[in-house]
Amino acid sequence: MTDQPILCCCEYINKSGERNHMLACCCDCEDLDKACDNCLCCKEIPSDTMRNITATISDRCRIPWCCGHGAIQVRLDVIVPVVVVPSCILVGTVGPITTIVTLIFMPIIMLVSYHLWRRHHSNMRTKFFSTWANISILFSYFVFQTFVVGFRKILLWEFLLLFTAFLIMLYCLYQTKKQPGILMKPKLTASKLNENESHNIQVDTSVMIPAGEVTWIDSRPIEGLYLVTWCGFCNNRKPPRSGHCYVCSSCISVRDHHCVWINNCIGANNHRIFIVCMIFFLFCGLYGSHLTFTTVCTPEMYFNWILFPNDCRFIYSDFQTSISFVTACYVSISTAVMLLAFLQQIMLISQNITSQELHQALVRKKTFCGIYAYNNVHNKGFLRNWMEFIFRPSRSISQKIPM
Repeated sequence: MTDQPILCCCEYINKSGERNHMLACCCDCEDLDKACDNCLCCKEIPSDTMRNITATISDRCRIPWCCGHGAIQVRLDVIVPVVVVPSCILVGTVGPITTIVTLIFMPIIMLVSYHLWRRHHSNMRTKFFSTWANISILFSYFVFQTFVVGFRKILLWEFLLLFTAFLIMLYCLYQTKKQPGILMKPKLTASKLNENESHNIQVDTSVMIPAGEVTWIDSRPIEGLYLVTWCGFCNNRKPPRSGHCYVCSSCISVRDHHCVWINNCIGANNHRIFIVCMIFFLFCGLYGSHLTFTTVCTPEMYFNWILFPNDCRFIYSDFQTSISFVTACYVSISTAVMLLAFLQQIMLISQNITSQELHQALVRKKTFCGIYAYNNVHNKGFLRNWMEFIFRPSRSISQKIPM
């Protein structure tokens, strides 16, 4: 066993096994030179060249680290949101036109970057969207604490209320990241393990239910002439209301969906705390934006108890005012998107159905306007559905579904 060389904080071993330095990040990239030559000659850039450029950038994207093992490699899907979100907000402080342009093109830049990264890392689980969400939350709160509170126009109880709600939201987010209800996988024999390694998925047809007998709404898909109740990926039986997540590589009990913004599945164990987290996110977004707008804009009192922004002519007069305003606009847009997702969850819980079950109902054309599912055997009425969701440890499975 050979001893690894001791590296300084800015050195690293590159993908070719050679010792390199961070200051040489722009040197010796033949693929980039070829791509530039093709662009100047109006020629198409080969996909292999683009793949090599992406791999080189990913290999050289590092931060210094004093541990004796050299600089630490940073994944591009993590570093892009960390750089793009604050940069776009800072550019938006120049004027109203740049604010509109950056708020429109920020998600476009992010999604294009994600698409380019995903083309060359299709089999890798990504933290792109969760990093986007986390950096947006932290940067927005940093701007509020640093610049908005600095105006000294926010009352102490208003500050404490928002600060408490923010801490509760972070705690709920931490709880949501815990085990969503993963169904335990059985131990595989050597023969079964070899079959899985060769991607030869075995499906136990003895537990399949004929499609003609399936009159209810089910989370499990219908393939061919049967309702699939066996997961070939987990080599395990799928009970009613469960579903396989291809991102988590597991079957989830009472699976609703995989939330990319927290990089975790929403299932039997964390759906309730997920809804609580959404509520506090909406409160922090709406209340924080309201406090910011009434601080940077001249407010006016309505109904003798509530302030609304009235005169916003001087919001770009200085950096402190402009960054507060642009960040509040970004938070307002994010909160509006979250509100739509929250309303969808309200609609689903009210009829005791999951997103996966509604999707299967859409496939089988058993919905009204795409939001109400027919033959939903779990629906016990609006009040009982909410009582079950709030107070029961897990959502029940109707006895009308054969186990």
